[in-house]
Amino acid sequence: MRSQPEGQSRKVNQIGKSLFASLALFAIPFPYAHADDFDFWNAQDFAYPVRPRTGFHAVERIGITLGGDVISKLVHADGTIREISAGGLYQAGLGLLYQWDAIPVSAALTINYHYDSDYNGNNDASFRRNPLEALAYFNGPGHFRIGAGMRYVYAARADSTINGVTEKITFQNARGSIVEIGYQVEPYGWVSLRYVKETYYVETYTTTGTPATGTSPPLSGNAPYDGSHVGLFISYEY
Repeated sequence: MRSQPEGQSRKVNQIGKSLFASLALFAIPFPYAHADDFDFWNAQDFAYPVRPRTGFHAVERIGITLGGDVISKLVHADGTIREISAGGLYQAGLGLLYQWDAIPVSAALTINYHYDSDYNGNNDASFRRNPLEALAYFNGPGHFRIGAGMRYVYAARADSTINGVTEKITFQNARGSIVEIGYQVEPYGWVSLRYVKETYYVETYTTTGTPATGTSPPLSGNAPYDGSHVGLFISYEY
């Protein structure tokens, strides 16, 4: 998959349109409501905004990520190139958050699906993985919170069929680190910007073709892919 020519123009196929459409979709409010307004922090005379009540809360999270090494490329009929990267592109997750009562600290555990894919006629390419994320947050003054944690990525695999040649890569399970800053948009919603640092190592590689002259040899051993990326997320904690 890295054997695609690197000298081609690196125009991206309507990425801006895809990101705009995805953000518009993600901005649709989650269909949940609360009958009461939890005032715990104000009742305790803390100088923090309203937070979810003490205890466990369900979490829904969805976002867009960008970055990482290129795994494969699709060349469209108009000459534009769509790159499938080790840090892209869409991520969705569900999990639990626990809010402590006496301190402005919370912790979340979520299971996620992270993927990047595209197709053009008979050609297609994708990179898919399942990250398990654990983060701890400090609920700071104003409407901000900062968080840090880890993620464990399993079942990472890349597939492509380009010009009749099929390639498949499976990756070893990976560990990554996360830093995040969030802004509270309503008592139960957050918009967050994050950075993830992680690396993927090849476990298996198969192909139905052979590299063209002058291109890289087939992947083997532990050739690494940098999967580090930035992300913009919307989450709802109820």
